Amino acid sequence: MAAAPRFWPRPTRRRLLRLLGAGWLCLGVLTLAGLALGWPAEAQLPQRPPAHLPAVAQPPLGPLAQVLPAAPRVPLPCLGETRSLILSSGMPYTPVRVQGRTGFFVVDLGADGSAISPLTFLPGRGAGPRTMVGSTDRFEGLDFFGPWGPVRLIVQDHSRIQGPIPQAGLIGTDLLVGHVITLDYAHGLLHRAERGAFCSEATLRQAGFAPLSSRDYYGTAGVPLRCPAAPHRSACPNIPTIPVRIGRSLAVAQIDTGYDDGLHAPSININRAWLAQLRAAGVKPQRWPEADLSLSTCAGVPEPVRAYRLPQGSALELMGSDGRAVRRLEGATLLLKDTPEAARSCGGIGTWQQPAAQLGASVVNDGTLVVDPFAQRVWFRPGR
Repeated sequence: MAAAPRFWPRPTRRRLLRLLGAGWLCLGVLTLAGLALGWPAEAQLPQRPPAHLPAVAQPPLGPLAQVLPAAPRVPLPCLGETRSLILSSGMPYTPVRVQGRTGFFVVDLGADGSAISPLTFLPGRGAGPRTMVGSTDRFEGLDFFGPWGPVRLIVQDHSRIQGPIPQAGLIGTDLLVGHVITLDYAHGLLHRAERGAFCSEATLRQAGFAPLSSRDYYGTAGVPLRCPAAPHRSACPNIPTIPVRIGRSLAVAQIDTGYDDGLHAPSININRAWLAQLRAAGVKPQRWPEADLSLSTCAGVPEPVRAYRLPQGSALELMGSDGRAVRRLEGATLLLKDTPEAARSCGGIGTWQQPAAQLGASVVNDGTLVVDPFAQRVWFRPGR
């Protein structure tokens, strides 16, 4: 298996970093335990590292010991193979081995290309993962639900991303789209199922899941993606995108599990087209200048982001296939993505002419999320 050739550039990198402390105690435990165990692909890790750790420098790792809890039993066997899933800074991580070295990768549904940060793998013998001879982005020796052939991993430096878990890369939809993927935040498990062996619709409904359509936006290889909300000549990013509603205003929203919105959770990036439609529909988002941001772009120019709050009584709703709300979130923060002209080549919802949004990780990270590229459908079971 090989990675898809296209990498979807997201100018903000979608992370609103909370600048958590390095969390040396948690990291020391995980690192030493990992070195002792060799970090097999099915290593069982603490499900939820501490959410708030003191901002202290990392001291040299001392002789720490902790018994790692065993992963709970799989709730539904038809969800398929199982790996550990660790929630850190609101984002889902899983341990991945590359060329014999282990690193924590974000399972990032908001990227249609995968990436690697060789400098932030766990300590171990030998050098960090290296590209194939003559290549700048091809790697051999990836083990993620088993071994892969050469894959494309964009080399990035994630060493400055602070948090309890060191981020060694991200697994995008190019490496996920061939299977049905389940992120079970509630149990700390990541599942992967073959198309013909996955749960039936009746089984999922009985287990409390509700379906949402991702048609035209996310599908397995060979499925045409029309991406009707994107610009006429824009490439269509293969990202799970679902209908959402605020009041009487409808839009589509990308599910971005790699978007750390912990600073003002839940947060939703919106474009100018949806802001205008919200106002026309009688929803009056209230300006919140204290939460404004300035983000970097792939073009090297800054992108100002203006913050808004939903007025009292308004809520973001994730709309199911039957037209009913699967989840309702009040008090959401809206962040306006108004892409500068010089950065429009970077793409993203800020360049779309139709109402669109990106959902922060906290919108779904309390429950269980199933992404089925074959049926072009998402299933969600809220955790509260």
